[in-house]
Amino acid sequence: MADLEGLKSRYASLSRDVLKLAQGGRRVLVVTHIDADGLCSGSTVFESLKRKGANVALRTLPDLDPKAILALEAQKYDFHIFTDLGSTLLDALEAALDGRFVVIDHHQLAPQDLDRRSVVNAWTFGYDGGREACSSSMAYFFATATDPSNQDLAPLAVVGALADRQDSGQGRSLTGLNRAALEEAQSLGLVSASKDLMFTGRQTRPIHEAVALTSTPFLRGLTGNKDAVLAALHHSGLVLKDGGIWRTISSLAPDEKMKLTEVVASMAGQAEGATDAIASLVGEVYNLELEDPFTPLRDAREFGTLLNSCGRMGAAGTGVSICLGDRNEALKSAMKVLSEYRTGINRALESLASDAARTETRGSLVLVKGEGVVDERLLGPVISILSSTQAYRNKVIVGFATSRESDLKVSSRVGDAYSGDVDLGLLMRESAESVSGVGGGHAMAAGAKIPSSMAEAFSKAVLERVPA
Repeated sequence: MADLEGLKSRYASLSRDVLKLAQGGRRVLVVTHIDADGLCSGSTVFESLKRKGANVALRTLPDLDPKAILALEAQKYDFHIFTDLGSTLLDALEAALDGRFVVIDHHQLAPQDLDRRSVVNAWTFGYDGGREACSSSMAYFFATATDPSNQDLAPLAVVGALADRQDSGQGRSLTGLNRAALEEAQSLGLVSASKDLMFTGRQTRPIHEAVALTSTPFLRGLTGNKDAVLAALHHSGLVLKDGGIWRTISSLAPDEKMKLTEVVASMAGQAEGATDAIASLVGEVYNLELEDPFTPLRDAREFGTLLNSCGRMGAAGTGVSICLGDRNEALKSAMKVLSEYRTGINRALESLASDAARTETRGSLVLVKGEGVVDERLLGPVISILSSTQAYRNKVIVGFATSRESDLKVSSRVGDAYSGDVDLGLLMRESAESVSGVGGGHAMAAGAKIPSSMAEAFSKAVLERVPA
């Protein structure tokens, strides 16, 4: 059973201890992951302490591994707060940092770690960390325990949850701890929620571009094909311009949205999974009411995509600046990064599609060999997109990419229509440990890093754990 009051009580104690340290001049370091949930959660904790005059710094990491932990140990900070990473390396953290840390997270814990005082984890308080609580919503309630005035940070919790694909409630809605953060944001007029079409760029892009930009779900014949979409919309008679200016999906009347849906359904055809894909495009949308309607920051899902692009493309600092309120140079830079991010993903998908040998199906398992053609930073988004395609939506997908450290990066997803029983967080952790690697995550999405020489042994270990 969810225990929000228990979580708040834990945070009340933790925030007092951290502020006593930080306000006394001790150096505190917030360490967070580079994806959108990591950037939102790390920024939330950092800002809540900074507002109290704490001596606090923020650092982002693509992965937390033994090498990174040793580097942190050498820097001699007095206390460390880890957000969105660290749950699978608690023994190593304890050995290096001698108890001078806390992990605020939502990833699954090993049974022996459930009662550790160095961890504040969603699962411990009755929340499903894969569906109901992300690191950003966990961080938000730490922030409000630090000071109730930090409720203005609630939109970051909403952005982080959506970026982590936790809109798993009815009608693609947020639930659990994420919902609690959303409701506080709504009560202050910071975020609004309504039912609408959820095409990417629904408020900022011409209609045909918004349809073509949508990759989750992947719409065969539409995703990446804006000219074909434009031609079909013209043929339908839908009015695409108003006084010479391209209209957006959010400007359409209800009957026009119905016509758009009919055109999309017609283009997607009768292929298996097309009906479910179209249905998944209607759901709860979230507007950040204080953001400019003509930027990706207005729509919470697009905000998350922008942050993910910054983290994946080596511009995590830009993402942090946006989380902390920079709407000038940081936003301009992020828009350029977003364009490069989308180009990189499209290029990777095209490379995989053009070489059948890179995709191997073994029963319910699909192995995607992205070494050399998929940038390790883009592996997660690429595998997520593949998991929504008609070809793989009923499979478990595991992808590989070469890491800059001569290891292999692994990313895994459960396809949207997979009917088996699998826990990828546990599967990745056990399979990685069997080949001297590290892994973990959620039931539906997880990752690992393994020695490059152990790819086949790792694949075998995964195959043994995925029901045929």
